[in-house]
Amino acid sequence: GRHGDMRMSKLAELLAVDISVTSRHVAHVAARGWIDRLPDPADKRSRILRLTPTGLDQLAELSRRTTHLLTERLSDWTDDEVGQLIRLMGRLRDSFGDCRSTPVRL
Repeated sequence: GRHGDMRMSKLAELLAVDISVTSRHVAHVAARGWIDRLPDPADKRSRILRLTPTGLDQLAELSRRTTHLLTERLSDWTDDEVGQLIRLMGRLRDSFGDCRSTPVRL
């Protein structure tokens, strides 16, 4: 994946959710064979998460489908309209950056 191998705490930080929520999701995708939970050589209490080849295939398929869907839905938009959407989505993403330091507890 884009971020490579990581600890579960790092994934929770990136998702901006509580570690318990992350743990449930990790268990779900691990059961499907999409990730491996490997011992962390630096801290035996922690696990390193790594996408499996099947997980990488799933990620590639999701990316392909998303790209296809966006291409289809935006086919009648002008370049200026697409540019405006990109700028606004960037602005929206940046506005969420302020709250990423406080994980959401669900």
